[in-house]
Amino acid sequence: MLSFLRAIATTGGASAISLLLGLATNKIVAITLGPAGVGLLASYRQLQEVVTGLGTLGGAAGLVQGLSSTEGDARRRRLVAAVWVTMTGIVVFALLLLIGAPALAEHFFRDTAPEIVFAIRCMVVTAAVSILGFLFSGLVNVSGALVWLALANIAASLAGLALAWPLATMAHDGAQLAFLGLILAPVATQLVVSAYFARRLGWWPQIATAFRDAPRRDDVAHFLKFFAANVGAGLLNSASFMALRALIIETDGQGANGLFQAAWILTSQNLAVLMASFGTYLLPSLSAAGDTGSRRRFLDDALSVVSVLAAPLIGIGLLFMPLILRVLYSSAFLDAMAPLRWMLVGNLFSAYVTVLVILLMARARLLPVAVSEALWYGGMLATGAAVFTGYIDPARFGVGRLEALGVAFLVLHVARLAFLLYWSRRSLDYWPGAVVWRVAAASLLVVAAAAWIGWSAREVDWLVSVPAALVVCATPLLLLDAPRRAALRRLVRERLGR
Repeated sequence: MLSFLRAIATTGGASAISLLLGLATNKIVAITLGPAGVGLLASYRQLQEVVTGLGTLGGAAGLVQGLSSTEGDARRRRLVAAVWVTMTGIVVFALLLLIGAPALAEHFFRDTAPEIVFAIRCMVVTAAVSILGFLFSGLVNVSGALVWLALANIAASLAGLALAWPLATMAHDGAQLAFLGLILAPVATQLVVSAYFARRLGWWPQIATAFRDAPRRDDVAHFLKFFAANVGAGLLNSASFMALRALIIETDGQGANGLFQAAWILTSQNLAVLMASFGTYLLPSLSAAGDTGSRRRFLDDALSVVSVLAAPLIGIGLLFMPLILRVLYSSAFLDAMAPLRWMLVGNLFSAYVTVLVILLMARARLLPVAVSEALWYGGMLATGAAVFTGYIDPARFGVGRLEALGVAFLVLHVARLAFLLYWSRRSLDYWPGAVVWRVAAASLLVVAAAAWIGWSAREVDWLVSVPAALVVCATPLLLLDAPRRAALRRLVRERLGR
């Protein structure tokens, strides 16, 4: 547990800085563009994520797993395959963007204006830069240079913040390419900085060699195994979420899409600092771990830390939702609170899901990850289709249409967690220990109490919310057993003693 907490302490401060810079960027964009503009930017971002995620072919996780699980000449061969796979992904998905731009404008953006089609084709640049950024960031991650990786993220966030105002102003005046600028600025900066760090770590000569060597079939197959999972589930997932956004835009307009985006972003950023440490520390560590007993103890510690740290973060979000929306967006986004409150509660289960996904990916158990993800996205699309086409009237259950998506977010994460627990036990003989269940149950009670206090408030009741927040922050420290509390105290003393 101490090593895990130390990793969080090492990267958490930098991740928090990146998060705050990102929130400031969101604030500028929200004030300048309003809900409709935020919705249009969300559509571009969604397409960017789809193309980048599929364009990496093996995926960022596949790269880290593939290199971390090998050493010496075997790792060099894997890197050769990774470089060729990355270049292939850039070419293939660049062509798909260029050819499919009119169809994407019509069916996803619901706007066939020439400037929209042109902007989609220009996303070839943002996608290529982002895919290369994944490659270099992955190499830094494999080297264990977590601080440098965090610095690359900070630099990207700074670039996004510095250019947010001029680009958002241009976008407000109708310049579609300015929306792409808001996407390109951070990813281009991350590419440059992570490429520099990769050079400092000695990766560049190996990359240069990769262009002279032909990749081995088995190494390519290793990455394409991850890509197969990405395509099998990833295409379905991406199509599902794009279709969901298209339904929102078609029935309620870009303004509703902007409200959903605000809820989605705040939900993901609620645990961003914590979960960033999982991606950069757990995956390479579990990929290299071969002993079942030590892996089980490591995972029990990880899940306990998730409970202890996630509960106060989620609780604060629930207690201060109106304030958070006003500060980070504007009062025009207060209606995003309807789905947001359900999604914040679902975040606790989402955090547990993340740990189990990393475990299964580290041991190359890709099928249950892909299936569970596909079912989750499919469930969200099914809910959206039923609600926004009028097949189900959520008002009969006392919720609005966007709020119904929040309910689905929570329910589907609970179902996905149960599915992954089953597969972890079946394929890896892992089942959380008793302490994990006790800490998780107590954390859920803390989150439920915070939700009960702040559920429907349009204004923060300071006399209630502030004392409740203090209790929510203090309670998780009592959830750990004595050895884990001792490990936490040792870590704090180490940090304060420097």
